[in-house]
Amino acid sequence: MEKRTRIVDAKARTTLFRDFAGTTVTIERVSPHEIRVRKMRTRKRKYSLKQLVEGITRKNRHSEISTGGPVGGEVW
Repeated sequence: MEKRTRIVDAKARTTLFRDFAGTTVTIERVSPHEIRVRKMRTRKRKYSLKQLVEGITRKNRHSEISTGGPVGGEVW
């Protein structure tokens, strides 16, 4: 396992290894002076249009929202 010492700023922010980019991590405190950072295995859930439309009910629908007249190059 590769180990590196990193410096943190006043808000305890630091940079991680490049392969952590875009992933969700868990941070575990091992001791008062040590933490363990691990990647989480997550699968992005994909919904079909049918699944999304099934979730629409009378309770969670809203009426039309007026945003005023055109202010730029909008098409009527």
